[in-house]
Amino acid sequence: MRILAKEEANFIDQWAPAKGHLPLAVLMENAGRGVAEAIVTAFEEKEGPLEVVIVAGKGNNGADGLVAARQLEEWGHEVRIVLPKDHKEGSALFQAQLATVEALEIPVLTLADGDVFEAADVIVDGLVGTGLQGDLQGPILELLDRMDAHVDTYPDTLLVAIDVPSGLNANTGAVATGALGMDITVTFGAPKQGMCLYPGKSYCGEIIVKGLGFAWETALLDESNDHFPTELITADLVAALLPEREPTAHKGSNGHTLIIGGSDGMIGAPLLASEAAIYTGAGKVTTVVPSNCLTMLQSKVMPEVMTGSFGNLLHLRMHSADKEAVAMGPGLGRNEETTTLAKNFMTTTEVPLVIDADALWALGHMDIVGMEFSKRERPVIMTPHPGEFARLTGLTVDAIEANRIEVARQFAIKYQVVLVLKGAPTVVASPDGLVAVNSSGNEGMGTGGMGDALTGVIASLLGQGLEEVEAAMVGVFLHGAAADELYKSRQRGFTPSEVAREVPYVMTQLLELEE
Repeated sequence: MRILAKEEANFIDQWAPAKGHLPLAVLMENAGRGVAEAIVTAFEEKEGPLEVVIVAGKGNNGADGLVAARQLEEWGHEVRIVLPKDHKEGSALFQAQLATVEALEIPVLTLADGDVFEAADVIVDGLVGTGLQGDLQGPILELLDRMDAHVDTYPDTLLVAIDVPSGLNANTGAVATGALGMDITVTFGAPKQGMCLYPGKSYCGEIIVKGLGFAWETALLDESNDHFPTELITADLVAALLPEREPTAHKGSNGHTLIIGGSDGMIGAPLLASEAAIYTGAGKVTTVVPSNCLTMLQSKVMPEVMTGSFGNLLHLRMHSADKEAVAMGPGLGRNEETTTLAKNFMTTTEVPLVIDADALWALGHMDIVGMEFSKRERPVIMTPHPGEFARLTGLTVDAIEANRIEVARQFAIKYQVVLVLKGAPTVVASPDGLVAVNSSGNEGMGTGGMGDALTGVIASLLGQGLEEVEAAMVGVFLHGAAADELYKSRQRGFTPSEVAREVPYVMTQLLELEE
C-alpha cells in the first residue's frame, strides 16, 4: 500500500486542478462526504440523530469539516461548528464553505459561547491538517484542551480526526504538545507517513481511507513528480512476493544459506539465525564459527543444520563460494582480529550478503568503507538497530528516530545498499529511493536474539531467490507477523526461537491469501 509524504499530498492537490481539471472544491466535497460517511458508519447501530461538533480551523482541513457538517445535517443529524475564534480570515475555500453553512443556518460557535461540546456524541478535529509547521498555538491549543477535558468527563464521546490528528507531523510521526489521541482518523487517498510511525501512530486510532474521487496515483506518475515513493508492507504485498515452489522443488533448488558468526560466549546468536533460516524454508543451511567454537556449536545445533569452522579469509571464501545467500555477524565478536577478517570479507566478496550485528560493528563509519558496496552488482542487505546505525553514520539515535524514513532513504541511496533499519516500526530502504514501512510486530519482541532470528529469515528468503529488497521486506513482515501470532496468547516472554518456529505457519496463512 502506498503511503504519502505531505509533499506528495500537496503535489496531488496541485496536479488535480492544473492537469487533472478537477477543482479543489470537488476534492473537498469528496473528502467531507467521506468524513460524514465514516461517522455514520461508526454509529450504525445507534437509533436517532447524532449530536456532532465539528471543530474547524481556518484552512482547507477545516473546510473539509464544514462540508462534512452540511452532509451530516442533510442526513438528519444535529450539527454545530466550533471555530477557534471569529474567522475574518482563512483560505478562500474555507471562507466559501463557511458562507454556505451560515446561509444554511448551521450553528457556528466559539468557546465564548459556553459549553460548545455539551451532549456531543462525536467531536471532529478539523483544526490543523498536514500543513502544520512548528508547535500548536494559542486558540488551537485552548480548543484541544477543552476537547480533552470534555472527553475525560464523557469518555464515550467519539473523537474523529480529518486527514491527520492536529499536531501530528505527517512525515515523521512527531507529535506537538497538546495533540489529542483520536478514536478514528479519516484520511484521504492514502495514509500519511507520520500515521505509520511512532509516536504519531498511537494518536490516530482506527485509520479509515476515503477516496478523493479520482485515481490519485495518476498524478504521481507525472514526469514533474520528483518525490521518492514510500510503501506500507502489508500481508497482501508479502503474499504476492513469497518465493514460489514448483512441485518438483528439492533441497538443491530451495537455496543454500550460510550463516557466519559466533564467538566465545556468543554461540547462541548464529544458532538462532540458523534455526530461523530453516523454518523460513531454506533448502540447506550451513553455519560456520571460529575454530575454537565448533565443538560448542555442534553440541547445540539443530540436526538439520550443517556446520563448519573458519580461521582466515580463505576459509570464509571457500565456505561462501557455492552459497545462494550469506549472513554475517550474529555473535561474531569484536576483537581486532575478527573485525579485520570480517571487514576484508565483506568488502571483497560478491556473494549475496546480509550484514548484521558484530559485522556492522566491524565496518565502523560507512564513509570509510561504504563506497566499496556501491561497486557490487547486487546490493548488500544491512540490518542495524538505531544504535548500530548511529555508529555507521555518526548521527545520534534521537536524530535517527526523529526522521527514520528519510535518513534510511538517503543512506541506501548514498551507499547503494538495502537498509533494514530495525525498530518500531522497521523500515526497509532500497538503493533506488523506495522506502517500505513494516506494519507487523509488537513490543513483546524487545528481547535479545530477535535480530539474529530476523537475519536468518531474510538470508533464507534471499537464498530462495528473492531480490534483496524483496527478501528484506518479506523478512521483516514475516518476523513481525510471527511475533504478532504469539502476542495473541501472551504479550511478553516469547522468545526468538518461538518466533522462528511460528514463521512457517504465517507463510502458510499468506499463501492461502493468494489461492
